[in-house]
Amino acid sequence: MIDWHIQGLLGIAFFEATAFLILLVLLVLLRRDGGGSYFRPWLWGWACLTVSGIAETILLVRNVPGVGTLRLAGLLFALILFLAGAVQFSSGPTRASWQVLPLAGISAVGLLYLEREGSLLVGHMRWETSVFVSAISLCIGWFLWRAANNLRGHGAKLLAGIFFLTGLHGMDRPLWSVNPIFPLRVAFDHLLAVSLGIAMVVTILEGARARTDELNDKLRRLTLLTTASAQSLSAKGVLDQVLRNLVESLGATHGLVRLLEREGGAAELVIRGAVGFDGAYLAKHARLPVTDSGIQRSLTGGFSFQTIQDVPDAKTRQRMVECGVTQLATFCLPGKEGPLGLISVGSSRPVKFQQDEIAYLRNVANLLGLTLQNVNLFEQVATVQRHWAYTFDSIGDPILVHDHEFRIVRSNQRWGQLLKREGSAIQGRLMSEVLPRKGVSYKNCPYCEGVAGEADELDPWLQGYFLASNSPFNDRSGRQLGTVHVLKDITDRKRAEEKYRALISSVQEGVFISTPEGRFLDFNEAFQQMAGYEAREELLNLDIPSLYVNPSDRERLKKILQEHGSVADFEFEMRRKDGEIRTMIESSIAVRDAAGNVTAFQGFLLDITERKHAEQEIRRRNRELLVLNSIGQTLNESLDLSDSLHRTLRQMAELFSLDAVSVYLLEKSGAILRRVASMGHRSEYARNFPPTPVPPELLQHIQTLRATILSAQGLPLPGIFREMQKKEGIATSYVIVLWSKDRVIGGLVVGSRAQRDFSPADMNLLIAVGAQIANAIERSSMYEETRQAYEDLRRTQEQLLHSEKLAAVGQLISGVAHELNNPLTAILGYSQLLTTCGQAGPQAMEYAEKLYKQAQRTHRIVQNLLSFARQRKPERVAVNLNQVVEEALALRDYDLRISNVRLHLDLAPHLPVTAADPHQLQQVFLNVVNNAVDAILEYAREGDIWVRTDVQGDRLLVEFTDSGPGVKDPSRVFDPFYTTKPVGKGTGLGLSICYGIISEHGGSIRVRNSPPLGATFSIELPWQAPEKGAETSSDARMISSSQGARILLVDDDESVLEAVGEVLRGREHRVEFARSAEQAQALLSRADFEAIVVDLHLLVNRNGLNLWEWLATTKPSQASRLILMSAGAETASDVETYSRNGCRILHKPFKATEIITVVEDGLRQVPSAPIDS
Repeated sequence: MIDWHIQGLLGIAFFEATAFLILLVLLVLLRRDGGGSYFRPWLWGWACLTVSGIAETILLVRNVPGVGTLRLAGLLFALILFLAGAVQFSSGPTRASWQVLPLAGISAVGLLYLEREGSLLVGHMRWETSVFVSAISLCIGWFLWRAANNLRGHGAKLLAGIFFLTGLHGMDRPLWSVNPIFPLRVAFDHLLAVSLGIAMVVTILEGARARTDELNDKLRRLTLLTTASAQSLSAKGVLDQVLRNLVESLGATHGLVRLLEREGGAAELVIRGAVGFDGAYLAKHARLPVTDSGIQRSLTGGFSFQTIQDVPDAKTRQRMVECGVTQLATFCLPGKEGPLGLISVGSSRPVKFQQDEIAYLRNVANLLGLTLQNVNLFEQVATVQRHWAYTFDSIGDPILVHDHEFRIVRSNQRWGQLLKREGSAIQGRLMSEVLPRKGVSYKNCPYCEGVAGEADELDPWLQGYFLASNSPFNDRSGRQLGTVHVLKDITDRKRAEEKYRALISSVQEGVFISTPEGRFLDFNEAFQQMAGYEAREELLNLDIPSLYVNPSDRERLKKILQEHGSVADFEFEMRRKDGEIRTMIESSIAVRDAAGNVTAFQGFLLDITERKHAEQEIRRRNRELLVLNSIGQTLNESLDLSDSLHRTLRQMAELFSLDAVSVYLLEKSGAILRRVASMGHRSEYARNFPPTPVPPELLQHIQTLRATILSAQGLPLPGIFREMQKKEGIATSYVIVLWSKDRVIGGLVVGSRAQRDFSPADMNLLIAVGAQIANAIERSSMYEETRQAYEDLRRTQEQLLHSEKLAAVGQLISGVAHELNNPLTAILGYSQLLTTCGQAGPQAMEYAEKLYKQAQRTHRIVQNLLSFARQRKPERVAVNLNQVVEEALALRDYDLRISNVRLHLDLAPHLPVTAADPHQLQQVFLNVVNNAVDAILEYAREGDIWVRTDVQGDRLLVEFTDSGPGVKDPSRVFDPFYTTKPVGKGTGLGLSICYGIISEHGGSIRVRNSPPLGATFSIELPWQAPEKGAETSSDARMISSSQGARILLVDDDESVLEAVGEVLRGREHRVEFARSAEQAQALLSRADFEAIVVDLHLLVNRNGLNLWEWLATTKPSQASRLILMSAGAETASDVETYSRNGCRILHKPFKATEIITVVEDGLRQVPSAPIDS
């Protein structure tokens, strides 16, 4: 349980340290966005918390001195820095925010001093430290929650809530270690710590967004102020707009602009703009003398910020009290020759202007001062100009003034209205430029030269009839400066004369008068052009019904006019003289005489052919766009690419009237084209189109041109395409290239069995559909890749969990084997002593022999378990497959018996030895047997397994057959992650690993169903002669007759000491016992021994002294006499290290003959030790 807790805590600590590092990097990257003064303490605090997390991970891996103190120090200082940041977050960057640091720092140092003697393990903390940590966390949460009420967003509240929860959760931290859910409490504490970092990031990002919004608002308002200053020439408008925007942008409540009026001692500051002040205040303090001391300081100081408490001037303080302002910022409005006035911004609530806001105010004041100067100058000039312009424009007749060079000096409003041009646009230009000649021949001025203004003809520029007067104007010396033209408008009279004539000739619609019998009486030129006749007489002599494409339309029109007297928008088709058919609409009336008889038809004719075509084109495009939108919805509404493509192709065939449509995709290699969807094919040849190689030069050509649509007739397509088109009778086909970024992924092929040309609009629509199909294919591919990645991740997690379970089982087996091998050593020793003592009867001898065999059986089971659990590198040794099979089945013997699964062995008696890794083969055999048992028990309560070995030429065969239902899909059983077991019972990796192991041995593994039995797994391995090596000694090795040696036996198991001691005494050796390394060291210090037999795990005592190293240093001759006993729990590296240094190794449990052989072999190599008297 302790190991499990440590592993779990280590995983939690590693996750926390990793998350802390990631969040620390993120906070460093956000340091520019963390503009608040609180960010730096939070950043350093998070660095301390990261150090604490890393120290906790190191502490769980290895107990390094000082790491525990570092972990606690990092936590305490992180909380202190977080507290400082929270205070600054809630109160701003003032000195008072740091007053908490000395007290908190002293408290933290004191707690570290108290904890120096305590337990610094994970989750262990004194009550004083726990209360301090919780109190700091709750204080931080309180400061943040108080500040969060004034902020937008949820980051600060989220951070405060996490600090509250952290403080409440850690109040009982000293009781965590005795709590059964101790790891869960630690995990939740770490989760809260990681959540702190996430909430800090959210808070920083929200602050950055708020600052950005505030800056954008100020820039927007400054732009508005600049625009208002540039566009407005009214001082009042500029001041009101600037002041209103300024107050809003700074979050103030009051604003006031005072401008200087008069000069000298009588100068006053007069209110010209105000925001937030009531009328009574403005009336009372509308004017202030400049001689006031507070005003003098403001005018000369440039800028001042005052609160109501520190205002030195009593009058200023009184004015602030009257309007309710507690803070006031005042700027001087600079002018070219001196200050223009003051602008003041105040607030009735606490506010502090930042440096950027002061700079903003200064810029606004400078801009406003410059604008006011410009506005005043403009107003002075404009006043003079207005008086003269009002007089000039009040004259109703157009007036034009030009100089002696015939440049226009001035024109009145009526002239501009008639010319449809502003006076400023023509001022300073030549008369010939303003009045283009338009076929009128004049040199400089048409009115001076008499070309125009004679009232007989229409004025070509003013579109009326005018009588012009020419009046020169001179300077004081009598020199002519120019001419004044006053044009008298007589247009109404002239136009009344030409009203009807102009009406007929000027309209663009065709106007006509015809007889009921079908002859034209009159028509305008527009009508003549519509009919396509050049000669007027030809059209007058024409029979009107011949113009109608459908003569019934003429009869229907006459009937309507006869019955109703008028018709509006009557649509019909008219045939022009050249045979072209145009669409017309007619609106006409029937003219009747006094008797009510129709004497004539007169009306208008409008050519709507282009509009008709446009409407048809719009309807066609709308239909295409609807289909295109439908195709887009079809491709987007389903992730089933095949279904979406088939439905899309059907819609395309309907939209474009296509006979065959197909989608081809390039495989990942980029050289094979495979059809994924098609419709409209009739032949079997086309419907079974196989994957086809694509010429590389074709792909290169398309890639180079970046082509989107190509005619299939001119492409070097493979012959199979040409054959398919021939069999399908395709006459016209195009290839729309499907692109994914800069890569060709396939093509959309459209075809028609009749010759046809696609319009440019059709081409563009096909390209758009191709782009949508390419996007859909790319989305489907990305979805499939994402789904596969998720599935791989899930399976990898299952594999990792399975590996962790196997590792835990291995550790458990190793510990159990160690505990079993010691009593087994004693049982083997005593059973052998009993059979060799000569004092037991036949029945006792039989029992002793059975006891010995059962102990040997138990020993083999333990060894098999150790072999199964031990992680070792693959090693090829000489193995007998029968023995490996039997050892593997022995591991499952008990499970098979309780599961009512019977084993039937048919092992070849003379199976040759081959070179293989017995542990890997045992893993393979166990996996096959496990799968067979699962298959049997899934469908029945009992069953049978047949195991057979055989030799087939140079191959060795191992075959497993079960009585289960068989394999559902034999072709996939060896695929990674393929499993038919429910979730949680299998990862799908077992048989895949088995396949890899057998393949590495040069063999093969196959599966087949063997009715009426179940599945049969056949494993074939090549016969390989093993490399020659040293042969191990057998139990029958000749035992030396060395006797009477002095031997030291060291073991902490009493049964081992007694059994091994009896065996050695039976050889007349003198045996002394030691139960620890300390006792053995004491005995070795007093005397020498011919042999020292020590259990391997007792070599190192509690003080870290290695007995073998001590012997090698103090008694080198004794070190060579060391014999080690291993119970199986030691690592292979430890055994290998001592073996290389000359120590002999005995693996428990061992037989009596083995211990005697090893001991007496060693005795023959060393001289006898002296005998103590």
